[in-house]
Amino acid sequence: MQKTNTAMIGSLPQKNPQEALQALQKNPVGIPTWPQLPKRSFKESMTVQYSEGFPGIVIDEKEKRISIDRNGNLLDAMASFYDNVLAENTDAFAISAEYAAGLHAFMDERSKIGARCSLIKGQVIGPFTFGFSLDDNDCKAVWFDEQYRDVVIKGIAMKAVWQAKQLSAFAEKVVIFMDEPIFSALGTPTYMGIENDHVVSYINEIAAKLHAVNAAAGVHCCGNMEWSLLTRTTLDILAFDAYSYGDKVALYPEAINAFLERGGVLAWGIVPTALSENIASESAKSLMQRMQSLEDLFAKKGVSPELLRRQRILTPSCGMGNLTEAEAQRVLQLLGQLAEETASSSGTAPLFSRA
Repeated sequence: MQKTNTAMIGSLPQKNPQEALQALQKNPVGIPTWPQLPKRSFKESMTVQYSEGFPGIVIDEKEKRISIDRNGNLLDAMASFYDNVLAENTDAFAISAEYAAGLHAFMDERSKIGARCSLIKGQVIGPFTFGFSLDDNDCKAVWFDEQYRDVVIKGIAMKAVWQAKQLSAFAEKVVIFMDEPIFSALGTPTYMGIENDHVVSYINEIAAKLHAVNAAAGVHCCGNMEWSLLTRTTLDILAFDAYSYGDKVALYPEAINAFLERGGVLAWGIVPTALSENIASESAKSLMQRMQSLEDLFAKKGVSPELLRRQRILTPSCGMGNLTEAEAQRVLQLLGQLAEETASSSGTAPLFSRA
């Protein structure tokens, strides 16, 4: 019997990277994933963590604010930025230990282990969420600046590729998720400027860079969205909150089935992380029943049951950075138990064979 692949979305509540790694050793995930530690420092918060190397960045740790300063030498900084992009100098976009202590501790640990694993997972903030989370001097999101929007897309791509190259030393295949919580707000008045074709083209631009270094590309959205939109991309993984929104994803059966048929993988965020009461009350058995109900729903709408079972990863519904350490351990424990419950005697299909 082969257990279903499992992975973290990213964040853990520990402030010390060694303690975070110890938590993962106690309840390991099938696809090793480095832990983001947002409680450790403002520099490990979602947007700031990936801001090194971007032109004009100003970080105010006291006020917990990150912005773009247009009053300085922004044009010179952008010229230097593009020089590094054109030269494919990914080292200029490295994520330092100051901004990602968990990543560097994780790589040190993998170096000591020595043996390469089949899959390993990393993550970056998605370009849309990053661009709408950064304001300029006029408190306007830089996404609305077409020139800086290009900086965002290319910079996130370089961050993703740098990370994939670092992690490739420890695995046969690297998986990089782009975290895009903002996708759940597409179509609302604030985000009317995001066109569907832009979602497809910009995500594809980053996915292409990852594919070029033999890495798989995924997007994680912890809310509801028009999921058929992402199936139009060249992504390898769609990661969704199956616990809360699995039935909404099933509203797009033809698109999901086509995605699976071309080798795509669904990452089911089936273990809840949003509410403490759900974390405490759920069991592996109850989560298994929830998954089976969702699988039945997908199958009833015409999605291949075999592909659903064979091309999947199980994850928490979202990151665990806001949980208590005890709650995070409970989530990881449930995830491991569920992987046992969903073990398949027929094994699993090779994942990310297309990437």
